[in-house]
Amino acid sequence: MHDLPPIGTVLGGRFRLDALLARGGVGVVFRSTDVEIGRPVAVKLLPQALDQGSKRERFLREARLAATVGHPHVVKIYDAGFYEDARPFLVMELLDGATLHQRIQDVGPLNMADASSMASQLCSAAAAVHEAQIVHRDMKPANVFLLRALGVTVKLIDFGMSRSLEEQPITAPGKVIGTPSYMAPEQLLGKPIDPRCDVYGVGCTLWEALTGLPYIKVRKRVEQTLTAVLKRKPEAPSKIRPKIPPYLDALVVRALARDPDERFQSCMEMKRACDAAMNAAVKEGW
Repeated sequence: MHDLPPIGTVLGGRFRLDALLARGGVGVVFRSTDVEIGRPVAVKLLPQALDQGSKRERFLREARLAATVGHPHVVKIYDAGFYEDARPFLVMELLDGATLHQRIQDVGPLNMADASSMASQLCSAAAAVHEAQIVHRDMKPANVFLLRALGVTVKLIDFGMSRSLEEQPITAPGKVIGTPSYMAPEQLLGKPIDPRCDVYGVGCTLWEALTGLPYIKVRKRVEQTLTAVLKRKPEAPSKIRPKIPPYLDALVVRALARDPDERFQSCMEMKRACDAAMNAAVKEGW
């Protein structure tokens, strides 16, 4: 980690790095403090090794796109700036809790009502993203943050793979970015994308929340994972967890349709189905 600024560094004369929180393929996140107003924040920055080419452009685009979406279930972007040799950083709200991926690993799958509520909130966040003419393109449990609060409260995070439908793509044609096992078939095939690819991603996320297992298992070779995504027919999650009721099976299967025309045609349409499922699950004691 020699390419990262040391703990205690104050970026832009305002944001003090207090502790390393996470390190991923598109940046490093620090628990930080806005020393000007005393507010705890999260600061995401690019280590020097990643500060080049498309990764730098993608990082800058994340700041721009995420900041345009103001929604209770989307992580808030407070500020952005540059440090050392014009290396970029992004300042976000500091979230208390864990990702859905961590929650599943630590505790197991969600109950029916909580899973439906999670998916409903995620759909609401995605719909706001789509209204801003953005497709998230990386819906997965690792990008769904569950706040440490009563019930299930969701924040959609990480816009590093997002794309504005009004801008030119920055990925070379035929190149796969993101997490292939959660990507819609049309994404993998390089076809034009629209918000329905996020419907598929929410479907994958809901499947995993219900079963505790990924919908597409990652293979040793990327080509094998891509083939699995393109060839797998939608399957009811009750085959893994038999107690899942039929209305949740039908919801998930529709979201995971390989043909986007057979899916929910918008995240708001899927949200309404999730709300109905949540109400039914609560009534039935799930």
